[in-house]
Amino acid sequence: MPFRRTLLIAPPLAVVALIGVVPLALVVLWSFWTWDPATYWIKPDLSLAGYAGILNAGRWTVILSTLVKSFGAALLCSLLAYPLSYAIHVMAGPRIQMLLLALMTIPFFTSYLIRSFSWRLVLGRTGAINETLQALHITSAPLDWLLFSNFAVFIGFVASYLPFAVFPLLLSMRRIPPELMAAARDLGAGFWRAFFTILVPLTYAGLFAGFLFVFVMVAGSSTEVQMLGGAGASIVSVMINDVMRVANYPLAFAISVVMLVTIFGMVLVGNAFFKLSGLFGEDAE
Repeated sequence: MPFRRTLLIAPPLAVVALIGVVPLALVVLWSFWTWDPATYWIKPDLSLAGYAGILNAGRWTVILSTLVKSFGAALLCSLLAYPLSYAIHVMAGPRIQMLLLALMTIPFFTSYLIRSFSWRLVLGRTGAINETLQALHITSAPLDWLLFSNFAVFIGFVASYLPFAVFPLLLSMRRIPPELMAAARDLGAGFWRAFFTILVPLTYAGLFAGFLFVFVMVAGSSTEVQMLGGAGASIVSVMINDVMRVANYPLAFAISVVMLVTIFGMVLVGNAFFKLSGLFGEDAE
């Protein structure tokens, strides 16, 4: 029986290794290679020049800024996703649940450029928000900080990646037997006590999985920053593109490895403290 299972999972594991593990391993290896101007490519002379280049021209500040933006956007999406997921799971019937989930995914049917650009029409000096504020005499002039600012970038992040925080949470909540919350209420626990002592601990895995999904998506995105952050805004993906244009491939690979190690470390921490593997168990712990 184990041999048959091995034969069954061998093909998909081989595909995952081929298209996932092997490219990442090559990126790590190439980050230690050296740029050869004679061949206009990299050569297998081991060097730390790529990693040393991260400290030059303020590149480390872009990496730090990207991590801060990713953490902030993931935290904000997680805070918004929890009450939203709870409302969908508990307060809505099956048909309403399907409708709400469909409404959350419909925006992904359009181009991500269109989604980001639409926020420029909402947040701009002549956008819907400024026009409304001035029409109501709340402001006498347009608010310039609504667009081309970190505020606008975070609005774009939340609008784009909030569903990635909601779906893992819904999965965690659906695996919790409803009798647990009812039993807590019968034993005298109020709603908030039962909520924070039973529901929240049992959904740590889904909460952190959603946080991690948003973190990864933001760290690898560029559209929201370029469309909503202004000319001076930057993020790791934009910096990698700029480095690749000048053919400094070892530096681009080194930047990618730094981000890869950071995200992999978060996965290990999440599995240790929040039991990410619990999402794939049969019962809620």
